This record gives sequence, structure tokens and C-alpha cells, in this order.
Amino acid sequence: MSTINYKKHEQGFQKIRNLIDEPKIVMLATKLHKAPFSVCPMTLLQMDNQGDLWFFTSKNSEHFRNIAFDNRVQILYSNEHKQNYISIFGNATHIVDEKKIDELWSPMINKWFDGKEDPDLALLNVNMETAYYWDANLNKLVSFFELIEAVDSNVDKKGYVNLQSY
Repeated sequence: MSTINYKKHEQGFQKIRNLIDEPKIVMLATKLHKAPFSVCPMTLLQMDNQGDLWFFTSKNSEHFRNIAFDNRVQILYSNEHKQNYISIFGNATHIVDEKKIDELWSPMINKWFDGKEDPDLALLNVNMETAYYWDANLNKLVSFFELIEAVDSNVDKKGYVNLQSY
């Protein structure tokens, strides 16, 4: 596992952002300390400027309770059409913030909640510790952050690391 602070490596941060742009349904795994761990689909609403991932969640959900006990989570993302497969490990935090709820709200959320004032509604913030993606060309798992530290000189004109050459 990487101990590198990815926030110092804009190229890795941008690569993750580019890979998770569409679709935004991910699998969130909690209870990582015990097999089988708990998994549920979640809609990724935003990757903010600090690299944190934001979700709406129910206060009555199993994953909400699991995170209160152990906040370590794994997020699994798959886009078979684009051959993008990502695994993110991080720490989740429950947040109640009306301003952030307003920022992230869309009418589709009414499918799961009774509006922004629903007492069951909370935000889930995931701070990434490590992230890996499956490089289909290399047929192996690649770390976003360890790789970035090793290849700072291999940046294209737009500031992106050419990960295809590894």
C-alpha cells in the first residue's frame, strides 16, 4: 500500500477524476474487518477539489451503521465498456451539512429520500488513502499514487501522466 499523499500529485488525482466520470454508480464495501464484508451500490455525486468522494446515504442503512463502528471503506468502480476498473480504499465520515446537501442535490435523489429535509438523509464523505486501477494494456493492477511518484518526468502537455506506457 502507498503511503504517498496523493494530494501532492495532481496527475494521479486528475487520472482518477477522468476515469470515474461516467457512470457514477460504485459498489461501497464496509465491514472490511470481517468476511464476508458488506457491499451496496452507491451513486458517486462528486469528487471535490481535495479529492474527497461524496455520496448521499440513509441514516438507517447498514453501511451507515458499519461506518460508525469502523470507518474504513473500499469503493469498487467498473465501466466495462471503457475497460476502467478502479479500487479505492479510504476512510468514510458521516456529515450533516445543509449547504453541501443543497450543492449536491438533484431531483433524482427524491427516488430514495423525501426531499432535502428528510430526517433520514445524511452525507457520506470518503477521504481516499490509496487507489488502484486495472491497466488492461499491462494486464495488472497499477497504483495511482506510487506510480505518480516514480514517473514525475513522464507528464504530457496537459499535465497528465502517460500511464499507458507502464
